[in-house]
Amino acid sequence: MAKYDWKQLEKEFILSNYKSVSAFLKNKNIKISGSTKNKTKGWKEKKVQKEYKKSTKIVEKVIEKESEKEAKKILQVKDVANDLLDKISKANEELNVHLAKSKKKVRQAVYDKNTNKIIKEAVKEEEEIKSYIDIIDRKGLKELTSALKDLNDILNNKSNDDNSTQSLAEIVQKAYESKVGDKQC
Repeated sequence: MAKYDWKQLEKEFILSNYKSVSAFLKNKNIKISGSTKNKTKGWKEKKVQKEYKKSTKIVEKVIEKESEKEAKKILQVKDVANDLLDKISKANEELNVHLAKSKKKVRQAVYDKNTNKIIKEAVKEEEEIKSYIDIIDRKGLKELTSALKDLNDILNNKSNDDNSTQSLAEIVQKAYESKVGDKQC
């Protein structure tokens, strides 16, 4: 009987795509005997363990990638929510500030003294915008309050239906759609 490097053959089998030890040995032109079976004992179990470890690592990598994507989405939503909070804060400061526009037109004409007709005409427009403080705009206050509630729900990752599990991105999308729907009515 020929001498074989059984440790090397074992590694080769474990890393190969062969389903059985006998198919591997047949491919290597090694005759199957009692001695061969003793030398290859446990190879199949080691291959199964290797495949299990491989599949476990694959699942872990996939979960890690998905987690990173979800974390990025959450960070983006939080950034948008913080920007929205800044804008709401600024709008809150301006709730009782109202703007008034006034336009003033001045017409200048140059007359011909002989014919008493207009030779040249120019219209000068001036627009003046003044801000003044008045009572608080109730509609604006209601909209800001609603926006703050939505923002609070987003930041705390709450949804309208406590039984459903929604991602932050879905919650933001629904809040946006409801606000767009409110403005179109």
